[in-house]
Amino acid sequence: MENIVSQSPIRMAALIIALACVTPIVARAQATEAGEQSKTWIVLGGTSTTLRGDCQEDCVAHGTGDYLHTGSFIAMAGARLNRKMDAGAEVSWIPATARDGSDVRTTFLLAAVQFRPWQSQGFFLKGGMGMAFVRNFIYDGTGTLPPITSKALGLSYAAGWVFRRDHRVGFEVFGAQHAAALGDFQTGGTTATDVIANFWSAGAAIVIR
Repeated sequence: MENIVSQSPIRMAALIIALACVTPIVARAQATEAGEQSKTWIVLGGTSTTLRGDCQEDCVAHGTGDYLHTGSFIAMAGARLNRKMDAGAEVSWIPATARDGSDVRTTFLLAAVQFRPWQSQGFFLKGGMGMAFVRNFIYDGTGTLPPITSKALGLSYAAGWVFRRDHRVGFEVFGAQHAAALGDFQTGGTTATDVIANFWSAGAAIVIR
């Protein structure tokens, strides 16, 4: 009887030590799982895009660009800041062909933030700002302005809906507008002020969290 009593504290101490060793391991595993759920934000998709050039002044003299229709690619990667907001980087690549057959290429590299107003719903709003790299952009329909190759301020905003938002892999549909502020261009003694390349898109993407 005395031997059993004397062994009980030893067994109790051994149990406490074992629990003390196991608890941090379980806690780390739970923290890792929660961290993976809270930090991962990857979006890969495609869009149907319409683009056109415009300006603030002298657009009557120069005209505005043709509406061009094309497909484009969009990718985003970043972190989930909380259950309602994500932040990261967006890359959009928009290849198009002008009416004369020349290639028009535009790449947006933006810092993006996505916000879900209602945690229980899939609706989201997204905005972005950064750089646009434009090559051989056809601004006007008259041929008086040469094709534009330039770096520009890039802006975007979008709205959409995420399906399976609480799963590791989901799906979203969205509508977006991108704009590249190309600046002023002068030719033939006249100036086209604040030339802007506009891109309107509707698309779908896979969402990985």
